[in-house]
Order: sequence, then C-alpha cells, then structure tokens
Amino acid sequence: MSDPKTAGKDLRALWATLAVICLLGAAVAYGVTRYRLMELEDRASRDARRVAIDVIAPALTSADVSAPIRGERLAELRSAIEPTVLEGPVNAVLIWSADGTIVFAGDPKEIGEQDPAIRDEIHSPNAGTAVHGFTTGERFHSLVVMHVGKAETLMAAELVRSHAALVAKAQDPWYPWVARSIRFAIAFAVLYVVTWVAFAAFGIVRRGMAHRKAAAEKAPPVIPGNRRGVADEDLPAYMQPGFQQEVENRRKAEIEASSARAERDELARRLQEAQMASAKAPAGQAPEDEPANAQPV
Repeated sequence: MSDPKTAGKDLRALWATLAVICLLGAAVAYGVTRYRLMELEDRASRDARRVAIDVIAPALTSADVSAPIRGERLAELRSAIEPTVLEGPVNAVLIWSADGTIVFAGDPKEIGEQDPAIRDEIHSPNAGTAVHGFTTGERFHSLVVMHVGKAETLMAAELVRSHAALVAKAQDPWYPWVARSIRFAIAFAVLYVVTWVAFAAFGIVRRGMAHRKAAAEKAPPVIPGNRRGVADEDLPAYMQPGFQQEVENRRKAEIEASSARAERDELARRLQEAQMASAKAPAGQAPEDEPANAQPV
C-alpha cells in the first residue's frame, strides 16, 4: 500500500495537470475562433471589394459622386445596385463622396450626412489598395475606396452586413469548447482542493491515532480497580502490585511464629513441672518419672 502522503501528492498533481490541459484547450479553442472570425471578416471585405468594383462602380458617373443623388437618378441607381448587392449577406449600401458626404443610401434620410473619419479614410495613402473593415455594434462595415467615371473621381462604397452571422459561423464548432474546458478546469481545481483537504485531515487523524497508541504503550499497566492507569507508587497500599501475596506471606509467618511460641510454652511448662516434682521427692527416692531400680550413672 502506498504512503497516503505520496498518494495525495500524486492525485493533486493529476488534477492540476488536467486543469492546465483544460485551460490550454480553452485557449486553443478561443484562438481558433478568433482566427476564423478574422478570416471571415477578411473574406467579407474581399467580397465587398469585388461587388463594389463589379456592380457599383460601373453604375456610377463622376457627377453621381460629386453631390447627393436625388429624384429619378436615385431610383435608377437603386434598381441597378440593390437587387444584385442585397441578394446576399449584404443588407445595406452607402456611397460616399471624396469629402465624406453620403450621396447614396437605402434610407433617404441618411443622404447628405457627413463623416470626417470616412473622409480621412478615403484620402489615406493606402486607400486604393486595401479595404477597411470595421465593426459598429452588430454590423460589419467594408469600406471600398475606388475611382469612377472618365475623370477617375475618388469615392467610396460602404457595404454593411451582420457581424453576428460572422461570429456565429466562426464559433462553430470550436467556441463551445471554451466554456466546456473552463468548466472542466474548475471541476479539476475543486478536486485538487478537496483532495488536499481530505488527505490533510486523514494525516491529522492518523498522527493522532499514532500518538495515542504510543502513549498507551508507554502508560503503566492497568490493574483491577485502577481505572485511570496511574503509576504504582501513586496507588493506595492495598492496590500496590504484590500486596495480597505479601499479606498472605505475613499471615503464614504469623501462624508459624504462633506455633513455635506454643511449642516453646509447652516445653517450658513440662520442664517446670519436672523441676517441681524433683524438689518434692524424699532424698534417695527417685522421682515418679524414674524407675525404682534405676542405676546411677
């Protein structure tokens, strides 16, 4: 059987390793999701540039991007642009002039509005070679800067689409594993703490039992009547080890002494009687105890 302390360390190392693996898995899943989202946004920007060059630019003239479009010309552009552009994921189209003014929009109320940030983007050095993509709330914008008409008038077409759709597509199937991996990591962390507490408590109980066992081995033997197990020298005389044997030996000694005294007294009595009988007998007459014909030695 392995040492509980070593077993506890091994289990904690296992839980910690699994928790780290789950966190790394969550990081990988999140990184893959972010990378896929960036790819989808780049693809949306490339699609927007293609649509702007193939559909929007041919429908515009230099006059269209010099001032806000109104009336019949607005209706003509809508019929030329929106059926093709809006049939896909794009749900709104804005056309900007070089000074940052909206000259075409699906909502007529937006026509004529100005945005200095768009103007600066149109006039940026790399505006003609790249598509600027940005997000506002739940919408993803692709701003395509290009030249239209014979005069090569500078303008920009902005195509708007749902950003939530891009996010949902990027999250499938990797992103759900971020939350799952984090939950698994938390579970392993809880197991780590529970294992640490359990083995710590087990160690305390085990040391306490060992301490009590050692104390019991060192304690004096418990004799009948000595419920507390105190030392022999602290016990009353009648509870001392060997007390009963000592009493028995003393009783036997007293009996033997009494017998010896009785025999001594009996001998003394007989001697005294013999002396008295000798003193009462006439001269030349032997005591009653001696035979009449006894010869002197």
